[in-house]
Amino acid sequence: MDYSLIYSVPGVHKVQTTLNQLTSYIPPPPPLDYGTLRKILIVHAHPDPIHSFSAAIANQVEDSAKQMGHEVRRISLYSGTVNDTKNGYSPKFTKEEHRLQHEWGEDLDKRSLAKEVKEHLRLLLWCDTLIFVYPTWWMNTPAAVKGFLDRTLVHDIAWSLPKPQPDGSLGSTGLVPKLTNITQIVGVSTYGAPQSIVTLAGDNGRRMIANAIRPIMAPAASVGWMGLYGMDTTTHEQRTTFLHHVGEMIKKL
Repeated sequence: MDYSLIYSVPGVHKVQTTLNQLTSYIPPPPPLDYGTLRKILIVHAHPDPIHSFSAAIANQVEDSAKQMGHEVRRISLYSGTVNDTKNGYSPKFTKEEHRLQHEWGEDLDKRSLAKEVKEHLRLLLWCDTLIFVYPTWWMNTPAAVKGFLDRTLVHDIAWSLPKPQPDGSLGSTGLVPKLTNITQIVGVSTYGAPQSIVTLAGDNGRRMIANAIRPIMAPAASVGWMGLYGMDTTTHEQRTTFLHHVGEMIKKL
C-alpha cells in the first residue's frame, strides 16, 4: 500500500488525524509507524460469545491480527473471560467501587480495586491498539461495554483531573489522559437499522468511544470504525464479505 502522499506532504497526516478526532466518520490516517507489530486488546461483548456472528467478527479480528504477527489479548465481557480463562465479570458499578474510584494514586498495585478491574487495567496499560467488537442495541453499546468502561476507567490510572491553578481555578476543563500508550482505537459493530437511521439517531456507542473515551488515550490517537447495517436482513454472502473486510482492515493496522 502506498502511503507516500500522507507521509511526504507536510501537515497532511496531522490534518487527517485532527479531522478524524473531530468525527470518526472521517477515516484515520495510516499510523506513522505503519508496519510495526502491535499489542492489541480486543474487548468483545455479546451474550453468546461463541456461536453469534459477533463472536465470528471477534474471531476474525483475532485471527487476522495474529496472522500479521501482532500480540493479542482478548476480553469476553459476557462470559467473564480473559483469553478464555473464566474469571467472572459483572458490569454493575457499585457504591463501594464508586468510592474506591476516587482514591488518589497512580500505583495500581496499591489501589483497593476488584481483581478483574486491575486485570483489565493492566491490559489497557499494556496495549497500543484497542478494538471493541459488539452489537449496537437501541443505538448504544450493550450494558456490559458501558459497565466495563465505568468500572475500569479509574481515576489517576486511566485519567486524572487537571491540577488547580494558584488561584484555585482549574487551568483546563479537560481530563488529563493516562492511557497514552494507546494510539489506535477500532470499533466493529452490527446494527439492526440501516446506516441512514443509525447516523440520524446518533450512534451513541460510537460517539462515546470516539469522543469521550479517545481523549484519555494518546494525543494523536485515531479512531477507525466498521459497521454491518441492517444485520437482521443480511445474507450469508453479505456477512461473509463483511468478515473479509474486517480482516483486511486489521491487516492494515
